[in-house]
Amino acid sequence: MAMAHALDDLQKARTGGCLLLRDNTWSDCAIDGMRGDFRRLTAQGTRGFCHVNAGRHHVVTMHEDEPIVLDLVLYPGETLVRRLDVDEREFVLDDAETEKKYLALAAGGGRGAMASALVDYEKAIVAARGHAHELLPDEVGRRVGGAFVSAAEQAVLGVDQGVLMERTYKAGLELIGHVMLFSHIQKLVGLFSMSASKHAMEGHYELAARVTLLGLSVLPGEPWLLDLLANLYSDGGAPVSALPFSEEALRRAHVLPEKLAQQLRASHAEISAAARGS
Repeated sequence: MAMAHALDDLQKARTGGCLLLRDNTWSDCAIDGMRGDFRRLTAQGTRGFCHVNAGRHHVVTMHEDEPIVLDLVLYPGETLVRRLDVDEREFVLDDAETEKKYLALAAGGGRGAMASALVDYEKAIVAARGHAHELLPDEVGRRVGGAFVSAAEQAVLGVDQGVLMERTYKAGLELIGHVMLFSHIQKLVGLFSMSASKHAMEGHYELAARVTLLGLSVLPGEPWLLDLLANLYSDGGAPVSALPFSEEALRRAHVLPEKLAQQLRASHAEISAAARGS
């Protein structure tokens, strides 16, 4: 029984995810370094990708000769919805009701109601590379974690945040092309949150937030880290600034174990109340 559960988790991590990009310019888009006109790979208007592996991904859409970038980490079996806002030149959270509708339509992935509008990531991207994505090797995980630790130590010394973010972002790109199990993601999240929390416990909320941002440059949009960042801003006296991060984290609470999801919901309620009272 345990063996069957482990195999199911592995399959979910390999091909169980969906990435929906509403209003995207599909004629000139790249995901994880593979560019093409993805409109040709769906039977109807393209909405996104199915059979996407869990882990780090990088999307670039060209608009008026300028790149619009979406960096993300996808949890095993997760469907993530974002909308391209060309005016803001970024991929943004969709409104909650539209997101709910698209999550329902995408249920079942390549066999669901939206299957004919989804590009098969496994066939279009993985197969084009000529080899299947492997589970994240331990040495890669250690190297990425080590790059973060080095940057976090330099943050304490006052090294420019932009320089450090560039280093950790580059380290995070090394995760692309590898399948990340829940345990892989959470191991890095644990390292990042522990490093930040020790500064917060000493009352150094700004430094803790800087360290958390370094972690988010490795795992962009990761909900637990977003929630941590929101709490740091709120505890540091800026609940209004904290609220957007808390709301984004809440949208993805369902990918976490229920105990952690409850903590995200509770902290969102507290930050919302603090923002209203400020």
